[in-house]
Amino acid sequence: MEVRLRATRPADIGFVTALERHADNREFIGQWSDAEHFSAIAGERGREHWIVECDAAPAGYLIAYDCRAADAGCYVKRLLVADKGRGIGTAALREYCRRAFGRESVSSVWLIVLASNARAQRVYRNLGFERYDPSPEDEKRYDAAAEPPIAGAFRMRLAGRLLA
Repeated sequence: MEVRLRATRPADIGFVTALERHADNREFIGQWSDAEHFSAIAGERGREHWIVECDAAPAGYLIAYDCRAADAGCYVKRLLVADKGRGIGTAALREYCRRAFGRESVSSVWLIVLASNARAQRVYRNLGFERYDPSPEDEKRYDAAAEPPIAGAFRMRLAGRLLA
């Protein structure tokens, strides 16, 4: 199984929104309009939009924000794969983190996870992410750079490097 990331193209929007809006995913994934996705695809406001490919076929997508200007590393806004439990999401996140840590001035990659999403937390912990409860000052900086956690969610952060 070969998993890789490629930049999302406007023609991918149907795949992205169908996956996002699927009944199995709505409970765990925020719902964006096509315009919000197109904005991220265009790289507006430091956003990145990636298609996760497995064996050269679309298998999911990842959205991230470059928060280096606020000294907040890179924020993974969303990671969603269609075929869960095969390691595709883990491989995609590993690849994204490898790329992020290859950039200048990236000291961490972080994300927000629902407390009820045990599957995602397990994946993140296996990659080396840990719960991150920033100081009040840092919390304001992270919130401004990306977004605050919603009720029932918390931040997890990978500082420095990936686990093997």
